[in-house]
Amino acid sequence: MIQRVLARLSRPVRKVLGRLASRSPRAAFAVSNTLAALLATVSPGFRRALRTLFPHLSPRDTRHTLARIWRTRMRTRFLPYWIRGAGFAPIRALVRENDAVGRLRPPMILCTFHVGPYLGMGVLSERLQGELLTLRCVRFEIDGVVDRNVALVAGTEQERAAAFYRAVDQLRNDGFVIAALDPGQADRRIAAPFFGGTLHLAAGVFAMARIAKVPIVPIAARWIGDEIEIIVGDPLPASNDENAMAASAAQWLERYLRDSPGELSGRILELMRL
Repeated sequence: MIQRVLARLSRPVRKVLGRLASRSPRAAFAVSNTLAALLATVSPGFRRALRTLFPHLSPRDTRHTLARIWRTRMRTRFLPYWIRGAGFAPIRALVRENDAVGRLRPPMILCTFHVGPYLGMGVLSERLQGELLTLRCVRFEIDGVVDRNVALVAGTEQERAAAFYRAVDQLRNDGFVIAALDPGQADRRIAAPFFGGTLHLAAGVFAMARIAKVPIVPIAARWIGDEIEIIVGDPLPASNDENAMAASAAQWLERYLRDSPGELSGRILELMRL
Protein backbone atom coordinates (compact mmCIF):
# COMPACT_ATOMS: atom_id res chain seq x y z
CA MET A 1 0.00 0.00 0.00
CA ILE A 2 2.76 2.44 0.98
CA GLN A 3 4.70 1.60 -2.18
CA ARG A 4 1.68 2.33 -4.41
CA VAL A 5 1.10 5.68 -2.73
CA LEU A 6 4.78 6.61 -3.01
CA ALA A 7 4.87 5.59 -6.68
CA ARG A 8 1.99 7.99 -7.44
CA LEU A 9 3.73 10.76 -5.51
CA SER A 10 7.16 10.14 -7.03
CA ARG A 11 7.14 12.75 -9.80
CA PRO A 12 5.63 15.60 -7.70
CA VAL A 13 8.07 14.82 -4.88
CA ARG A 14 11.03 14.92 -7.26
CA LYS A 15 9.86 18.28 -8.63
CA VAL A 16 9.53 19.72 -5.13
CA LEU A 17 12.98 18.42 -4.14
CA GLY A 18 14.49 19.89 -7.30
CA ARG A 19 13.01 23.31 -6.52
CA LEU A 20 14.12 23.04 -2.89
CA ALA A 21 17.67 22.14 -3.98
CA SER A 22 17.82 25.37 -6.01
CA ARG A 23 17.36 27.28 -2.76
CA SER A 24 19.00 24.95 -0.25
CA PRO A 25 20.83 21.81 -1.41
CA ARG A 26 21.41 20.78 2.19
CA ALA A 27 17.68 20.88 2.95
CA ALA A 28 16.86 18.93 -0.23
CA PHE A 29 19.39 16.24 0.64
CA ALA A 30 18.03 16.02 4.19
CA VAL A 31 14.42 15.58 3.01
CA SER A 32 15.53 13.12 0.33
CA ASN A 33 17.45 11.06 2.91
CA THR A 34 14.38 10.92 5.16
CA LEU A 35 12.19 9.66 2.31
CA ALA A 36 14.88 7.14 1.35
CA ALA A 37 14.94 5.76 4.89
CA LEU A 38 11.19 5.14 4.64
CA LEU A 39 11.46 3.48 1.23
CA ALA A 40 14.29 1.25 2.42
CA THR A 41 11.87 -0.39 4.88
CA VAL A 42 9.34 -1.27 2.15
CA SER A 43 11.48 -2.46 -0.77
CA PRO A 44 11.00 -6.24 -1.09
CA GLY A 45 12.41 -6.29 -4.62
CA PHE A 46 15.78 -4.87 -3.65
CA ARG A 47 15.81 -6.93 -0.45
CA ARG A 48 15.33 -10.15 -2.44
CA ALA A 49 18.01 -9.09 -4.91
CA LEU A 50 20.50 -8.43 -2.13
CA ARG A 51 19.84 -11.85 -0.60
CA THR A 52 20.45 -13.47 -3.98
CA LEU A 53 23.47 -11.47 -5.15
CA PHE A 54 25.17 -10.82 -1.81
CA PRO A 55 24.21 -13.71 0.52
CA HIS A 56 27.19 -12.91 2.75
CA LEU A 57 25.63 -9.61 3.93
CA SER A 58 24.50 -9.66 7.54
CA PRO A 59 21.01 -8.34 8.40
CA ARG A 60 22.64 -5.14 9.61
CA ASP A 61 24.71 -4.76 6.44
CA THR A 62 21.61 -5.45 4.35
CA ARG A 63 19.74 -2.63 6.09
CA HIS A 64 22.64 -0.24 5.52
CA THR A 65 22.90 -1.30 1.87
CA LEU A 66 19.18 -0.78 1.28
CA ALA A 67 19.45 2.67 2.84
CA ARG A 68 22.36 3.50 0.50
CA ILE A 69 20.45 2.23 -2.56
CA TRP A 70 17.46 4.41 -1.78
CA ARG A 71 19.50 7.51 -0.85
CA THR A 72 21.20 7.26 -4.22
CA ARG A 73 17.94 6.55 -6.02
CA MET A 74 16.10 9.52 -4.48
CA ARG A 75 18.94 11.99 -5.02
CA THR A 76 19.59 10.90 -8.58
CA ARG A 77 15.93 11.26 -9.50
CA PHE A 78 15.58 14.88 -8.42
CA LEU A 79 18.78 16.05 -10.14
CA PRO A 80 17.01 16.72 -13.50
CA TYR A 81 14.54 19.05 -11.79
CA TRP A 82 17.37 20.82 -9.98
CA ILE A 83 19.15 21.32 -13.32
CA ARG A 84 15.94 22.58 -14.90
CA GLY A 85 15.61 25.27 -12.22
CA ALA A 86 19.22 26.23 -11.55
CA GLY A 87 21.24 25.09 -14.56
CA PHE A 88 24.16 22.68 -14.43
CA ALA A 89 26.50 24.84 -12.30
CA PRO A 90 25.34 23.44 -8.90
CA ILE A 91 25.81 19.86 -10.14
CA ARG A 92 29.21 20.70 -11.61
CA ALA A 93 30.27 22.01 -8.21
CA LEU A 94 29.35 18.68 -6.58
CA VAL A 95 31.58 16.57 -8.84
CA ARG A 96 35.01 15.97 -7.37
CA GLU A 97 38.10 16.46 -9.52
CA ASN A 98 39.61 13.16 -10.60
CA ASP A 99 43.07 13.02 -12.14
CA ALA A 100 42.17 9.74 -13.84
CA VAL A 101 39.65 11.61 -16.01
CA GLY A 102 42.27 14.12 -17.14
CA ARG A 103 44.69 11.32 -18.04
CA LEU A 104 42.28 9.70 -20.51
CA ARG A 105 43.31 10.16 -24.11
CA PRO A 106 41.20 9.69 -27.24
CA PRO A 107 40.18 7.90 -29.28
CA MET A 108 38.16 5.78 -26.86
CA ILE A 109 34.63 4.91 -25.83
CA LEU A 110 33.52 5.67 -22.29
CA CYS A 111 30.83 3.20 -21.25
CA THR A 112 28.49 4.03 -18.40
CA PHE A 113 25.70 2.31 -16.53
CA HIS A 114 22.51 3.62 -14.94
CA VAL A 115 23.96 3.42 -11.45
CA GLY A 116 24.56 6.37 -9.14
CA PRO A 117 24.15 10.05 -10.13
CA TYR A 118 24.95 9.50 -13.81
CA LEU A 119 23.94 13.07 -14.72
CA GLY A 120 27.17 14.09 -13.00
CA MET A 121 28.90 12.75 -16.11
CA GLY A 122 27.98 16.08 -17.69
CA VAL A 123 31.29 17.48 -16.39
CA LEU A 124 33.23 15.15 -18.67
CA SER A 125 32.71 17.43 -21.67
CA GLU A 126 34.75 20.04 -19.77
CA ARG A 127 37.32 17.81 -18.06
CA LEU A 128 38.34 15.44 -20.85
CA GLN A 129 41.31 16.20 -23.08
CA GLY A 130 39.36 16.00 -26.32
CA GLU A 131 35.95 16.42 -27.91
CA LEU A 132 33.12 14.30 -26.49
CA LEU A 133 30.06 12.96 -28.32
CA THR A 134 27.28 11.71 -26.06
CA LEU A 135 24.90 9.00 -27.27
CA ARG A 136 21.44 8.93 -25.69
CA CYS A 137 18.09 7.27 -26.28
CA VAL A 138 16.26 10.40 -25.07
CA ARG A 139 17.22 14.00 -24.41
CA PHE A 140 17.75 15.10 -20.81
CA GLU A 141 17.36 18.55 -19.31
CA ILE A 142 21.15 18.55 -19.05
CA ASP A 143 21.51 18.64 -22.84
CA GLY A 144 20.23 22.20 -23.02
CA VAL A 145 22.59 23.60 -20.40
CA VAL A 146 25.89 21.81 -21.07
CA ASP A 147 27.84 22.75 -24.19
CA ARG A 148 28.50 19.40 -25.80
CA ASN A 149 27.52 17.20 -28.71
CA VAL A 150 24.57 14.85 -28.24
CA ALA A 151 23.34 12.26 -30.74
CA LEU A 152 20.09 10.37 -30.23
CA VAL A 153 20.28 6.63 -30.89
CA ALA A 154 16.51 6.48 -31.25
CA GLY A 155 13.91 7.20 -33.89
CA THR A 156 13.82 5.61 -37.32
CA GLU A 157 16.28 2.99 -38.50
CA GLN A 158 17.99 5.63 -40.65
CA GLU A 159 18.29 8.05 -37.72
CA ARG A 160 19.77 5.35 -35.50
CA ALA A 161 22.24 4.34 -38.19
CA ALA A 162 23.24 7.99 -38.70
CA ALA A 163 23.98 8.37 -34.96
CA PHE A 164 26.02 5.15 -35.00
CA TYR A 165 28.19 6.23 -37.92
CA ARG A 166 28.56 9.73 -36.49
CA ALA A 167 30.02 8.08 -33.38
CA VAL A 168 32.39 5.93 -35.46
CA ASP A 169 33.57 9.07 -37.32
CA GLN A 170 34.11 10.80 -33.98
CA LEU A 171 36.38 7.96 -32.87
CA ARG A 172 38.26 7.86 -36.17
CA ASN A 173 38.94 11.60 -35.75
CA ASP A 174 40.53 11.15 -32.32
CA GLY A 175 37.47 11.96 -30.23
CA PHE A 176 35.66 10.49 -27.26
CA VAL A 177 32.24 8.82 -27.33
CA ILE A 178 30.23 8.16 -24.18
CA ALA A 179 27.25 5.80 -24.08
CA ALA A 180 25.31 3.73 -21.57
CA LEU A 181 25.56 -0.03 -21.92
CA ASP A 182 22.21 -0.52 -20.18
CA PRO A 183 19.73 1.75 -22.00
CA GLY A 184 16.02 1.07 -21.71
CA GLN A 185 15.86 0.52 -25.49
CA ALA A 186 18.35 -1.22 -27.76
CA ASP A 187 18.13 -2.74 -31.24
CA ARG A 188 20.28 -5.68 -30.16
CA ARG A 189 21.59 -6.89 -26.82
CA ILE A 190 24.34 -9.28 -25.78
CA ALA A 191 23.77 -11.60 -22.82
CA ALA A 192 27.00 -11.34 -20.80
CA PRO A 193 27.87 -13.50 -17.76
CA PHE A 194 26.92 -11.66 -14.58
CA PHE A 195 26.55 -12.88 -10.97
CA GLY A 196 26.08 -16.44 -12.14
CA GLY A 197 23.38 -15.39 -14.62
CA THR A 198 23.41 -12.87 -17.46
CA LEU A 199 23.20 -9.12 -17.95
CA HIS A 200 21.74 -7.96 -21.26
CA LEU A 201 23.91 -5.12 -22.58
CA ALA A 202 23.33 -2.98 -25.66
CA ALA A 203 25.48 -4.31 -28.49
CA GLY A 204 26.03 -1.01 -30.33
CA VAL A 205 28.97 0.16 -28.21
CA PHE A 206 30.86 -3.09 -28.81
CA ALA A 207 30.22 -2.87 -32.55
CA MET A 208 31.66 0.68 -32.51
CA ALA A 209 34.78 -0.48 -30.66
CA ARG A 210 35.24 -3.36 -33.11
CA ILE A 211 34.83 -1.16 -36.22
CA ALA A 212 36.90 1.81 -34.94
CA LYS A 213 39.40 -0.45 -33.15
CA VAL A 214 39.38 1.66 -29.97
CA PRO A 215 39.31 0.63 -26.29
CA ILE A 216 36.29 0.86 -24.03
CA VAL A 217 36.75 2.45 -20.59
CA PRO A 218 34.03 1.74 -18.01
CA ILE A 219 33.11 4.65 -15.76
CA ALA A 220 30.53 5.17 -13.01
CA ALA A 221 29.39 7.97 -10.73
CA ARG A 222 28.57 7.60 -7.05
CA TRP A 223 27.70 9.76 -4.08
CA ILE A 224 30.40 10.38 -1.47
CA GLY A 225 28.59 12.31 1.21
CA ASP A 226 27.03 15.23 -0.62
CA GLU A 227 29.58 15.12 -3.43
CA ILE A 228 29.77 13.06 -6.62
CA GLU A 229 32.80 10.93 -7.44
CA ILE A 230 33.53 9.60 -10.92
CA ILE A 231 35.14 6.15 -10.97
CA VAL A 232 37.33 5.31 -13.97
CA GLY A 233 38.02 1.66 -14.76
CA ASP A 234 40.88 0.09 -16.67
CA PRO A 235 40.57 0.10 -20.48
CA LEU A 236 38.97 -2.95 -22.10
CA PRO A 237 40.85 -3.57 -25.36
CA ALA A 238 39.04 -3.61 -28.67
CA SER A 239 38.35 -7.03 -30.13
CA ASN A 240 36.69 -8.62 -33.13
CA ASP A 241 34.63 -10.60 -30.62
CA GLU A 242 31.77 -8.40 -29.38
CA ASN A 243 30.64 -11.09 -26.93
CA ALA A 244 34.07 -11.08 -25.30
CA MET A 245 34.03 -7.29 -24.93
CA ALA A 246 30.53 -7.45 -23.41
CA ALA A 247 31.69 -10.12 -20.97
CA SER A 248 34.62 -7.90 -19.88
CA ALA A 249 32.31 -4.90 -19.33
CA ALA A 250 29.86 -7.00 -17.30
CA GLN A 251 32.74 -8.41 -15.22
CA TRP A 252 33.90 -4.88 -14.44
CA LEU A 253 30.40 -3.92 -13.27
CA GLU A 254 30.09 -7.09 -11.21
CA ARG A 255 33.38 -6.33 -9.43
CA TYR A 256 32.23 -2.76 -8.85
CA LEU A 257 28.94 -3.89 -7.29
CA ARG A 258 30.59 -6.59 -5.20
CA ASP A 259 32.84 -3.89 -3.72
CA SER A 260 29.90 -1.46 -3.34
CA PRO A 261 26.54 -3.32 -3.16
CA GLY A 262 24.78 -0.06 -2.33
CA GLU A 263 25.32 1.07 -5.95
CA LEU A 264 22.89 -1.57 -7.26
CA SER A 265 20.13 0.04 -9.34
CA GLY A 266 16.70 -0.82 -10.63
CA ARG A 267 17.89 -0.68 -14.25
CA ILE A 268 20.53 -3.33 -13.59
CA LEU A 269 17.94 -5.59 -11.98
CA GLU A 270 15.64 -5.15 -15.00
CA LEU A 271 18.35 -6.35 -17.37
CA MET A 272 19.55 -9.29 -15.28
CA ARG A 273 18.52 -12.92 -15.72
CA LEU A 274 19.51 -15.33 -12.95
